[in-house]
Amino acid sequence: MSQPPPSSDPANQQPGQPASGYGAQAGYPQQPPPPQGQPGYPPPGYPPQYPPQAGYPYQPQPGQPYPPQMQYPQAPYGPVNNPRANSALIYGVISVVLGGITVVTQVGFAGVITGSFALFYGIGSLNFANKYPHKPGRGQAIAAIVLGSIGLLLVLIGIGLQFSRSANGGSSF
Repeated sequence: MSQPPPSSDPANQQPGQPASGYGAQAGYPQQPPPPQGQPGYPPPGYPPQYPPQAGYPYQPQPGQPYPPQMQYPQAPYGPVNNPRANSALIYGVISVVLGGITVVTQVGFAGVITGSFALFYGIGSLNFANKYPHKPGRGQAIAAIVLGSIGLLLVLIGIGLQFSRSANGGSSF
């Protein structure tokens, strides 16, 4: 009796015959799978069991699905924004303008008020922005702090020029 040709379907294959395209027919030595129940296979404790991590709130039991992927907390009504950063930036720009007016005309010191508001709101909004992962308004807060500082510096220079002019006996105009 002759043997039937090797089948390409593994389900119709007789035991002991390699599948077509694999093993000895394809030119590769065929290695049988390691037998179950042989000492050392599978290794003891397979799959490995790790102790639970401290502080991890979800401890899955064997056979349970993994927890859903963690996401950042969202505000209840949409993304987080930082309106104080906008206010701080506006105060910073106004303080620079008023500080420049104080230096040029040597009159007034209103830039002190807006510069201090810019610093106060800028630092507060920077602290607020650092609490959230996307840091809303962080750049505006930093710009407000810088502009508020420049505005205060310009006002101090203007006041110093006023005092130096009045000490020399000149008029302020």
